[in-house]
Amino acid sequence: MSTITAKLIEIEKKNKITILFACEAGSRAFGYENKNSDHDIRFIYTHDLDWYLTVFPQTDVLEVNSGKVEFHGWDIKKALYLIGKSNPSILEWFISPTIYKETEEVKMLRELSTDCFSVKPLLFHYINMGITNLKAQEERSDQKGMLYVLKSILFGRWILENESLPRSTLPQLLQDSSLNDHIKIQGKALFRRETLSNPEHLIVNLEEELNLLEKKARLLKERRVMDQNRIDCVFRSIVRR
Repeated sequence: MSTITAKLIEIEKKNKITILFACEAGSRAFGYENKNSDHDIRFIYTHDLDWYLTVFPQTDVLEVNSGKVEFHGWDIKKALYLIGKSNPSILEWFISPTIYKETEEVKMLRELSTDCFSVKPLLFHYINMGITNLKAQEERSDQKGMLYVLKSILFGRWILENESLPRSTLPQLLQDSSLNDHIKIQGKALFRRETLSNPEHLIVNLEEELNLLEKKARLLKERRVMDQNRIDCVFRSIVRR
């Protein structure tokens, strides 16, 4: 962790930014990494106020690769816009169990992400990701496609029942779920990176679960909308500090 923290400080100095939030993402955040997994670090940052006072387009994404560690950051303006849209990527950052940095301002971002949380579009995001990965699995030589489909199903079921994102690891989510025993047994093997003897059976089960989620998602009515004035107020409050 100290190496990653030191690199975040280096990124701040080199790019003249302030990092408000930094976390672990990807497999290491959800408990299905192996010894060769990279570190996927995601962060939110701000510039000085003058940086925003321009008529010209500015780059609002920052990427740095350092060995087996990938740093990917979003400027606060981009981050806030996506929070307002209930973007799943940034919402997943906030539930990461490994936080490398979090300033006082992030409390406003967390509150905003909760209030802007939109169940129906998020459900369809994970459903569509599951369908895409299920189709892609046919072309893969490994089993990662099925693992990603399982994540989509576990997240989708949790969102449907709790109107939030889960804070458990994927193995724990699977254990606590009401999915059938075959999916649980095969899913645990996937998390252990074991080769399945009959993956076709699991693929059929996963497809059935995705179809069931989609039917339930279509019956939902969306209730939350982006509060643009509130988002602007949060943005101004942060960049003026």
